[in-house]
Amino acid sequence: MSKISNDSATVPDEVDIIVAGGGAAGCTLAARIAKAAPSISILIIEAGINNKNLPQVIYPAMYPLNVQPGSKTARFHVAKPNEHLNGQEAIVPMGECLGGGSSINFMQYTRGQGIDYDGWNMDGWREKDVLPLLRKTETYHNDNPQIDRSVHGYEGDFHVSYGGFRPTGCRDDAIRASAEVGTNKVPDISDLKEANGIHEWLKWINPTTGLRQDAAHVLVHPLLEANNTSLQVLTQHQVIKVLVEKGRAIGVEYVSNPGPQFVTSPPEVIAKTVRARKLVVVSAGSLSSPCILERSGIGSKEILSKLNILIVSELPGVGENYQDHNVLISSYKSNAKEHEGFDPFLDGRRSVDAEIAALSDPSKPKYIAWNGCVTSSKLRLSDAELSRAPEAFTAMYNKDYTPHPSRPLMVMSLGSPYIGDRSVIPQGQYFIALSFTCYPHSRGRIHITSQNVRAKPDFDTGMLDNEFDVEALVQCYKRQREIVRRMKYFAGPGPGAVILGPKFPENGKAISWDWPTDNGAVTEYSKEDNEAIKQFVRATAGSTWHSCGTCAMKKREDGGVVDERLNVYGVDGLKVAGK
Repeated sequence: MSKISNDSATVPDEVDIIVAGGGAAGCTLAARIAKAAPSISILIIEAGINNKNLPQVIYPAMYPLNVQPGSKTARFHVAKPNEHLNGQEAIVPMGECLGGGSSINFMQYTRGQGIDYDGWNMDGWREKDVLPLLRKTETYHNDNPQIDRSVHGYEGDFHVSYGGFRPTGCRDDAIRASAEVGTNKVPDISDLKEANGIHEWLKWINPTTGLRQDAAHVLVHPLLEANNTSLQVLTQHQVIKVLVEKGRAIGVEYVSNPGPQFVTSPPEVIAKTVRARKLVVVSAGSLSSPCILERSGIGSKEILSKLNILIVSELPGVGENYQDHNVLISSYKSNAKEHEGFDPFLDGRRSVDAEIAALSDPSKPKYIAWNGCVTSSKLRLSDAELSRAPEAFTAMYNKDYTPHPSRPLMVMSLGSPYIGDRSVIPQGQYFIALSFTCYPHSRGRIHITSQNVRAKPDFDTGMLDNEFDVEALVQCYKRQREIVRRMKYFAGPGPGAVILGPKFPENGKAISWDWPTDNGAVTEYSKEDNEAIKQFVRATAGSTWHSCGTCAMKKREDGGVVDERLNVYGVDGLKVAGK
């Protein structure tokens, strides 16, 4: 019997545990169980393809290929038109291959805040409970003596490092400019406490091999190759629903998945079933897990009854509470030299094949083991910034943030490449300022529209439907602008220097960049300028791929879907794992 296959004929009629979804969470939990109890038979059913040794997965610099049109490793979920995004249909990419998001993301090493875990108020999930697990996961490569080693792990499966290439010029310039506007360099913004500082961003990259640290390559493939467990993986198959008998999950129904490339309706296929003796775990991500539950009869009575689905467990919270970090990107022309930048990868000046070969040459820089990201910061607003912000925003900030000094308003990253349509810009070096709000107030939802697994769901991101989130991104823009206009790497402020930014009115105050500057002056904004920034936010804000919330862990009466043990309320032998 093959350990990994896209042929359902290799699947037995019954196993001990079924994991519906082979993304980061599914791979991790299946591998952990398999390693601890090799005799337990576990089947992962993954909708996407096998990611084994795919160049765009394993080589960090090739990650942009995963989210380009025609990608075979991602699914692009299209939401309904959103009036708060100027009527646009938000597109939310999700990993659709073994390893899920961990196979296609930016590989940025980012942790939550301790206050986040404590705020869940769930037994077993507070900071003191989660920290040992975070440490167990990682091998942290950072020899800064100021690091608090007690909050990091040094013997885990996943390596965290600076990657294979570190452009120190742009890094130091960004850190210096940030300090001039009140954001100082800190040793570690991932210590669960720091909420207002900048540092060089670490990455999920093995510093020895230069390869991405995704959940499948780190955990699953080694077990399958060792052939000493009863773990098995079926790829390119999609779980339709969980089978429930007498209040207990006893298996799943699944069907082959033609992939995200089909344009017309795929050929009709026959659904198959596999039974689970012990447990079914739904781990298909925030946009697919609630749909599996609803097709299984778990969800809102109102929604399921309209689709003639028998109610198994009435849980109105399924598919609700959708949230995502709202990201705003500004792009600029850079003074960086060609060897410092990531753009040569994207415009063909740098040969991918040559850079892969360079991994084994100690004398050459390891560009292929870099993702283009330079610095990261977690930021709070100063008293001066708050004094200039709208009164309603300031009142909400003082309620949600001022009493909690370890809660950042935003994350900001500076990176090397221009990531838009390169046909509209000349060849050269660019950089981006990427900012997102950490705790958006906006909420959306996703629900099935049919029992047919192929039917497009009713997906509303809810993005920017709360004015606080809009103003938070306005503040993000203003902060990054103050940093950029103090950077020597900014090739401004002449024509073509600002590639992506607000369209300020000619008679406004903000159209002049006052660059370079070495004084403490802050850019002034007229009423019209502020409106221009808001329009820029609504026209360009998007997803960070950080979807969560649709199968919430909280009390059932509060809209929860799972308890603190991840058990689905009302169904025995069924759990939901992941975001």
